[in-house]
Amino acid sequence: MIEAAVGGARVSVHGPLAEDAETLRDQLIDDRVPTGITERKLSMWPPSVAADVVPRMTWLDLPTSSSDLPSVVHGLAAERAELDRVVLLGMGGSSLAAEVIAVAAEQPLRVLDTTDPHQVLAVMAEEPARLLVVLASKSGETIESESLSRVFVDHLRLHLGEAAATRHIVAITDPGSHLHATAMQAGYACVLSDPMVGGRFSALGPFGLVAPGLLGADIAAVVREAAAVRPSLASDADNPGLLLGAALVAAAERGRDKLLLYAEGATARGLPDWVEQLVSESTGKDGRGILPVIGSAQTAAPADAVRVVLGVSPRGTADIVVDAPLGAQFLLWEYATTVASHRLGVNPFDQPNVEESKINTRAVLAGEHADSGEAPVLVTDAVEVHLNPGRTGGPARFERLEEVFQWLLTMSEPVGYLAVMAFLDRSGDQRVAQLVHRLRERTSRPVTFGWGPRFLHSSGQLHKGGPPTGTFLQITAAVAGDVRVPGRPFGLAELQAAQAEGDRLALARRGRPVVRLHLRDRQAGIDELIAAARRWS
Repeated sequence: MIEAAVGGARVSVHGPLAEDAETLRDQLIDDRVPTGITERKLSMWPPSVAADVVPRMTWLDLPTSSSDLPSVVHGLAAERAELDRVVLLGMGGSSLAAEVIAVAAEQPLRVLDTTDPHQVLAVMAEEPARLLVVLASKSGETIESESLSRVFVDHLRLHLGEAAATRHIVAITDPGSHLHATAMQAGYACVLSDPMVGGRFSALGPFGLVAPGLLGADIAAVVREAAAVRPSLASDADNPGLLLGAALVAAAERGRDKLLLYAEGATARGLPDWVEQLVSESTGKDGRGILPVIGSAQTAAPADAVRVVLGVSPRGTADIVVDAPLGAQFLLWEYATTVASHRLGVNPFDQPNVEESKINTRAVLAGEHADSGEAPVLVTDAVEVHLNPGRTGGPARFERLEEVFQWLLTMSEPVGYLAVMAFLDRSGDQRVAQLVHRLRERTSRPVTFGWGPRFLHSSGQLHKGGPPTGTFLQITAAVAGDVRVPGRPFGLAELQAAQAEGDRLALARRGRPVVRLHLRDRQAGIDELIAAARRWS
């Protein structure tokens, strides 16, 4: 076992991985990687990416530059004390860290990182006079956030009047962005972020801190926890971020390029979802990448995976343990991910294949992609099965849903993974997790799960840009009622369908095997999937 500890944070590496991690850590020190990162040296990055990477390293400054932010947020909250239902509209890095902080603080933050009308309508049904809506977007032009902003601004103005609605809205964005201009014109309170800090590295800035702070979470403590470990990141000795990065890379270079993540302890409960986005979107490109898989202590780890515990772990149950307060966890993982990206030779701050799915979505909405007209390969009472078999080909038809699941798992052998992507209601359709659990029981390969379109800003980058070993199960569904997007020629249901189709196109064009299960009746369809999984023997 090898460990590094400082400022209340401890990273330990166990078992055979410890020796490899120590060797690689020493090599990284010889290559002056710790100071190369903290001093932002161009020379440590490939010339093709250095000019883009180095200016975007200002996330290292957030433990200091965010020190005054808690007082600003406290002032905003005090002026709106009666608005106790905080709703955060934001995608990926604009909402994930905020959700983690709120969960740890046991604060009821409502995060809408979805275009599912059912989920949105449930929030709109709450008392408008108590809503405080946080619009979080670096640009203000991300299609999900922009559409949800239009929906909720219109909703508040309709019920409260235009003047009164203004104090129910807080914007978080970059200076000079479309959202910044909108906020200034409309008179919304606005908190500006550092434009050079990418969304997934912004946990310790306004995108991570404002929304939970408005609910009373102790965001000042989160900043202090990060500040306590920040000096160690320039050190060779007792640098927990360096050891964590070395362990991730050492495992990947030995063929163990999958991280089975699970949390131990209340403060770490939401962290795996945030780490999943950070690692997968940062490393998953150019055919390379590290695949996070969110599980539990009971989840079986494939031979090509390492167990990573966030929090305190019983001795002998994990390969890597990151035991640190929340603010330190954020900073250590950002640093370790940068180390891993450096070693993999990729730019940790871009997401080219996320942009590809966005382009496809816009094309579908504009009618530029004609429906393929392909007949389903199986139709049951409530489910249609559509197949893009990939380069290896697939069956012309399936007779039962069980055969669909069996084919998917067969395609993920011997070294791949199965990704389940549900364009459903994250609040109301959680029973789909029973299907994921059953699939995990039936294979030794990793099975990941993501809610759409949330995962498009997270693991979706690795799906398309990372190693070409994924097999994909997409679940879409009919909607009972749509939500009109003011000023746009589409509603949320059409947008959600276009996002699913845009991502399916991106995967299919790469020859990835994709099955789409369309639930013609949402609840009956989920019932059928679960029943088929239970019958499967």
